[in-house]
Amino acid sequence: MTEKPEFYAPDLTEERLQILSERLLEVLDEAQVYAESPNATAWFKGTANYGLPQGMLMRMHENKDYPWLTLANKTMDYAARIGGTLVQFIVDDPHASRKHHRLKRNAVERYQFSLDLEVPSGDEPLIWRFYLNPFSDGMEYSPTISLLGYDSNENIVCHWEHEVVISGPRSVDVPVAVEIEEPVLTRKQDKQPKQANEKE
Repeated sequence: MTEKPEFYAPDLTEERLQILSERLLEVLDEAQVYAESPNATAWFKGTANYGLPQGMLMRMHENKDYPWLTLANKTMDYAARIGGTLVQFIVDDPHASRKHHRLKRNAVERYQFSLDLEVPSGDEPLIWRFYLNPFSDGMEYSPTISLLGYDSNENIVCHWEHEVVISGPRSVDVPVAVEIEEPVLTRKQDKQPKQANEKE
């Protein structure tokens, strides 16, 4: 088990990571709803999982309730600053990644690194990546959110996974069984209207 992200980067507090993760899960759910449309193409499904989180981050950036989050760039390899720590967002499985190229620093990260705003020291992570994995079991929609920190040699130094926390015990009210009396069944009598020419 690795240290929590906050150990390496004080800006990456548990509270901030939980808030971000919950919001990311909401937009992944939204993307999944759109993906179920018969009109949704494979391209749309892939881009929705990537584009909707970017739009969410843009809105959080503009929202004064989240002064600790800013969108550092709006390119395809978008990154957000959580406090002063840059984090990129990737739609991929962190346990079987297919997008190794996304571990390379983008222009914003390279610029920050060149200003010595990040000072390497041994195993301290310098590269932070949020992984959005809509299909963690490989088949059905089962989204997970993870944050991984890598050293300069792209070795994982820190691994944090969002866990859904239930704030209180879940209880289900079991309805009380009620006995219903069986209805009394009687045969209906056939009542035909009398014909006008019939005599009483």
